[in-house]
Amino acid sequence: MRRLTVFIVYCCGCAVVDTFYLANLWLNKKPSQLYRHVQPIPYLLKSNINNDIQSFPRKRRRRKSSGKGGTKSNNSVRSNSRSILNSFETCQKEYKKKSQRGSSKLPSVSNVLNSMVDDLLENGDLSNTNLSHRILPRDASSLIRLLGRNYAHASMLRFCKRYCRDIINSSHNSQDAEEAVLYAYTAAIAAISRPSISNDTNTYRSKTNLLSLLNEMESDYTEEGRSIRPNSYTLTAVLLGIDNMNESLNVLDMFEEKYSNNEQSEDSKILTVQVYNVVISSCSKSKGSNSDGWQLALSILQRMRRYGPQPNEETFAMVLQACADCTQMKVALSLLEEIRQSGSITPNSKLYVPLLKVCAKSEDSKTADLIVTLMKDDGLQLTTEILNIYLSSLAKDGLHLRALGILQHDMIENPLTPPDIYTFNTVLSACANANDCESAYALLENMSAGMYAFPSKVGILVEVKPDVISYNSVISCAHPEDCVSLIQEMRLTRRYREGVILPNPVTYVNAITQCRNAAIQEADDTDSAYEIAMYLFNQARNDKVLNTYVYSAAIWMAEISRDYKTAVQLLREAPSPNNVCYDGVISLFSQLGMHREALYFFYEMNNLKLSASRKTYQRLVFAINNSRDRELASSCKRKAALLEGLLSHMPNSDCTIDVGGAVFLSLIRNYGNMTDSSTSYSNARKVYDSIIGSSDDACLAALLRICSLSNNKANEAIMLLHSSDVVSSPGFVSSRALCYAVIACAKSDQWNDGLTLMKIYGDISSDSQKLPEQGLLSIKAVNSAIAACGRGNRADIAVEILNDMKSKYGVEPNEVSYRLAIVACNQAQHRESRQSSSDGQELQWWQCALSLLRRMKEADLEPSLQSISRKVCVSSYV
Repeated sequence: MRRLTVFIVYCCGCAVVDTFYLANLWLNKKPSQLYRHVQPIPYLLKSNINNDIQSFPRKRRRRKSSGKGGTKSNNSVRSNSRSILNSFETCQKEYKKKSQRGSSKLPSVSNVLNSMVDDLLENGDLSNTNLSHRILPRDASSLIRLLGRNYAHASMLRFCKRYCRDIINSSHNSQDAEEAVLYAYTAAIAAISRPSISNDTNTYRSKTNLLSLLNEMESDYTEEGRSIRPNSYTLTAVLLGIDNMNESLNVLDMFEEKYSNNEQSEDSKILTVQVYNVVISSCSKSKGSNSDGWQLALSILQRMRRYGPQPNEETFAMVLQACADCTQMKVALSLLEEIRQSGSITPNSKLYVPLLKVCAKSEDSKTADLIVTLMKDDGLQLTTEILNIYLSSLAKDGLHLRALGILQHDMIENPLTPPDIYTFNTVLSACANANDCESAYALLENMSAGMYAFPSKVGILVEVKPDVISYNSVISCAHPEDCVSLIQEMRLTRRYREGVILPNPVTYVNAITQCRNAAIQEADDTDSAYEIAMYLFNQARNDKVLNTYVYSAAIWMAEISRDYKTAVQLLREAPSPNNVCYDGVISLFSQLGMHREALYFFYEMNNLKLSASRKTYQRLVFAINNSRDRELASSCKRKAALLEGLLSHMPNSDCTIDVGGAVFLSLIRNYGNMTDSSTSYSNARKVYDSIIGSSDDACLAALLRICSLSNNKANEAIMLLHSSDVVSSPGFVSSRALCYAVIACAKSDQWNDGLTLMKIYGDISSDSQKLPEQGLLSIKAVNSAIAACGRGNRADIAVEILNDMKSKYGVEPNEVSYRLAIVACNQAQHRESRQSSSDGQELQWWQCALSLLRRMKEADLEPSLQSISRKVCVSSYV
């Protein structure tokens, strides 16, 4: 109290003295002296105040930093906090500099930051162990974000929990402390929700961990059951870390049940539209025609319309994106039309751009035309970016003339939408896709001549010059000789100070690929194209731009020229050959019939853990089945042994029809062609059962063919046809599979089962099936059924099948059909003639055989000698 009194008296005295002094100067009208003596007043105060008065707080209020263990000066806490954060930022910058210089044996940045966090948490004197006395809440959140960006998640969480516990224990203002905890945990959750990039892994990014952190923030830092209420940013960060749309929707339902009841006013709501938008965005991550993400997105939109919050432009844009990504473009356009008609939201480019991007990816230029027309109808300005996306859809569809027209009339002649380098490159790509090299070359020449200059944002004319992408687009459609001249033109740009365009690996890959295309189209110029390709490869070597893709292009050029020695040499020179390189070598040896070499490189590729494609297995099967080795070519057993070895080396991911179907099909067929029929079916069935996933019609038909060659495989054929995943319902079975099954039943004399299969799958007169008019059954299958009926003492059924062949099965009977029916009548005549002595019945089968013979003549079918002999044989019993 005494000090305060002294301070007030001193200030008043100084004020009185200074007031009289200034008044005297003013009355004497000496402004120079007045202005000269105004400034020293603070200096007098500052110099005369003693040390006790300096410890008083200033007039401007500042946040106090108090704790249970005592108080700390704001300036010291602020400087200490900033120095700690600066040390972490400096460490990160220095690490990036060292990594850019290529320093070897550097520890990961996360390990460096982890050690710094350990020092921060464990070291220090006893009076400074409380983190809230050393770091401000704002800097603590910044440090948490820095650790999260560098994937030091373990240290980040340890620091976050320690800091939140210290600030809760040391602060008298519970509201400020809980706010600091909220911001710290929100920053930590947001850091964990970030997806991993490159080789970094984020093991903490899961639904369970994110929800546990949210629950920990709410309940672990308060007393008496009071919880720390999250905000909309916290909930949004949690949902950003959940990629699965079903899990994201379940978490949203949980948030609605937990937080919507406590919301009293609009300002206190934490389930904002941004929270729902994150869930809708997860629906776009599940792409494809079989995905139901678009349905979930529409359901969430309907929920928001009914119960709130009201959707905004971003909401509708994300729903449209989900529909387009799931190939539901009609639904997206319908929703867009609904938005335009409702008038609730003014249409803008945000609603149209996602649909345009999907059209550009899917090469759907017609829908892109419709979207651009709608934008014009709504009076929206077509910016350069929008027109570039539209041109991209035209380029991928090969509509280069329209692309050139838009470039000239809508962009070059329109000052509001000046084209940029991306525009010209897109149009050049359209010309290349349409194989219009002349237009592409002319446009490139105009760009090089500086004929296109457009005003920038600051009003300065800027020329659009070609870059390496422009040259690469033209080279991708040019003749091999033109490719050489274009690359030479690029290499000569080194003479200029500006605009240097050096060839890159893509340049040489496109040029060598064009040489290969020229060799395929013009077989006479194969040698010339091969020489140019090897010259370009040597140029790439001189320019030091060789990589795996250039080697693969050269290997495939050697493949088309049948130069296997060069192909193998290039494969050995490649620094890290990929599966494309090995495919080229395997394709070359398979065409040459050198199966041993092809299998050798496949096993080598398999040892390197390189994935094989469907075409790789097709080439290997071709090499085995068309080998120059005569002993192998004539032995199905040896082919099957090689294919079994190939099958044993295939990974499980390749044991499917989509990838390794050629191996399964060839192996089943080779087992079927073996002379030992006793084991051929069992071996083929093992191969068929080893297919992972669904089979296909070719393998099913190959296995049924083996059944049709045996005399006792009717039951197996029926089971395969009925239970195979290829046959989903009646009418969805292939013709060859059905024919082989019917022949297998006929071979086993199970004509009744064969007729059942014919009625279920091959009856074109049935209203329940939509079969082609020509039917699914072949003449051979129907004839085998007629023969089986004759052997089964059912001549009446054989004649009935013959009469219904055209109307029921769509098959025109031939001479064999009539002959088999006459044979059935002959056999029936024999049986009844032997029984006539006992029962005295009148015989009529000879009349049926005579009628069939007359029908053959009416159908212009010449009866064979065997048919006539059967008829005479029947008549001899009358």
